[in-house]
Formats: sequence, C-alpha cells, structure tokens
Amino acid sequence: MTSPRIELQSLPAEIFVARYWQLPYPHLAPVQEFVHEVGITANCNAVVSDCVWRVFSGDDVYAVRQLIGWDLATLTDGELGVVPGLGLALRRIYFLLPTTIPLDRLRVSVHAFEHDTRRPLSAQLDIPLRYFDQRTEIHLPFGDGAWYAIMGNDWTDLHKAEPVSQAFAYDFVRLGPEGEIFAGTGMRNEDHYAWGQPVLAPAPGKVLLARDGLPDGQPAQPPDTSLLEKDRTLVLGNAVVIGHGHGECSVLGHLQEGSVRVREGEYVRRGQVIARVGNSGISQGPHLHYHLQTGPNLFVDQGLPVQFSRFMMTGDVVERSAIPSRAIVRPLQVR
Repeated sequence: MTSPRIELQSLPAEIFVARYWQLPYPHLAPVQEFVHEVGITANCNAVVSDCVWRVFSGDDVYAVRQLIGWDLATLTDGELGVVPGLGLALRRIYFLLPTTIPLDRLRVSVHAFEHDTRRPLSAQLDIPLRYFDQRTEIHLPFGDGAWYAIMGNDWTDLHKAEPVSQAFAYDFVRLGPEGEIFAGTGMRNEDHYAWGQPVLAPAPGKVLLARDGLPDGQPAQPPDTSLLEKDRTLVLGNAVVIGHGHGECSVLGHLQEGSVRVREGEYVRRGQVIARVGNSGISQGPHLHYHLQTGPNLFVDQGLPVQFSRFMMTGDVVERSAIPSRAIVRPLQVR
C-alpha cells in the first residue's frame, strides 16, 4: 500500500533574481527581487497547514517567511485542501529583500495532514536562484515625450501573477502636457496620449514573432477573455518579439490593430518603427507592454530582469538602469 505523501514543484524551476542597487530616484536602499509559484500535489486527500520559505546565501539563511491559516489561503483563493489529480497552487510568492549579498537558493517547506486520519505530512524543495548578466543594450521602445511606468518592479505589479515570462515586465503610457494619461473622458482610445504612438525596436535583432489582426478594445471596458480559450498568448494581443542573440528576446504587446510593420524573419535596427501603441488583447486602456525573456515563447521561455540604456528621469541622465514602478522617463538619443 502506498504511503500518503505530498510533493512540491516550483514555477519556474529556477528563479531569476533582479538586483536593484543602481536605480535612479526614487530608491531608498539596495534591494533584490524575485517571484515564483509553488504547486502542491498529493496521493491522498490532504490539508495544507503551513509553508515556510528560507532564502540562503551559501550555508547561511538570510530571510525566512512563514504563512499559516488565512495568510496562506490568500495565495490560494481561499483553498487549503489538496485532492489527488488536482493539486493546489500557491501563487505570486514575492520577495523584495534589502541586501546586496549573493543569494543562491530558496528552500520551501510545506506541512500538511491527511484529511481522514490527521496523519502529518511534509515535503521540502530547494530551488536555485540565478542572476542574469544582460548582454544586449536595450533602449526604451518609444521615441520621445514623457512616459509613465504604470507597472514595473515592485509587489504591486500585476505581471507577477505570471512568474515564468512576465516577472520583470513593464507597462508604459505616454503623458500629456500636464502629466495626464488622457484628455477628455478617456473613454475612447483616441483620448489617450499613448494611442497610436510609434513603437520602436529597443535593440537590433531578428523578428521571431509578428502578430497582427486582433481588434483593439475600448478603455475601461471588460476585455474579450474568450481570446484566451484559443491561445493564452493572445493576452498580449498584437505583438512583436525580437531576438537579440545571447538568449535575449524583447516582447512588445497590446499593439494597435493593423500597425505592425515587420515580418517574421526580418532583421530590424535599433530605433526602427515596428508598430504603434494600441489596446489589443487583455488590456483596459492603450499602453505598451515590454519585457525581456530567454526565447520567443510566452509562458514557456523565462522572463529576465532588464536594464534600459540612455534615458532621463527626474531631470538626470541615466546611462543604464532598471526603471522603478511609477517613474516618469524620457528616452535620449543614442550617442
């Protein structure tokens, strides 16, 4: 007879860690950031009672987090039971750690009990933490004006609900002359300053995906989620993926229908207009989505921390940095 047991899986299996200690203002201290999900399976009806995460630097434990009861259930939509064949997912487990010391692994320990017998169960998983050395010089994918990073590198970023490809993704909107996102009521795409703005190749490379033909939604209206029943990568709507070499690919999404100017297999230069900002896919207003990942396949290839080159922020020239959430940036010409 098989003994009752639980098993763990991490998504992703290896976790990239972003290091932020050269960020422009606003930035208070050196920090490191990562996010993942834990899948729990069982060969019996089980109930999870607590989970402990330990972050290691060598043999030393740098940080510990424990969740029990309701705090744990916030990661699972209120569920703590594990049924054979279904499992349980702990989602959007986010770390922002104030340190510069190298981190090398994350240990997850889960305690549970068999539902019928109350027999205690436990499992443990060590997950490698990795750092990424970006080789491509990436520039902001728009040409001029002030742009607001509405989502970026902190816990409020909704992209972190998808930790494989979009853990370090950005959403940008263009600002108007008074710092506003739209004119008028904002209920039309045309009211938004980002709408129709040129989207530029952030670095030279080969077009690996060029998708067009998906309709733009209307601001503040529920997006058409039926798109995802056919292909969940359509969450980004019309999109372009550019491979820069070195396992680094730029993903640009929510592009305007009919605006994609490049074809798959075509080589593009940095600054070349490839499309226009739109509101396609799962989007509630015109904006530009950008992230860097290891290959062309959304939800399969892993997202990478990205640093942008040559932009202005708070009146200062930034040569190379990540961009804090809610920062206002302006691109600069390449020297």
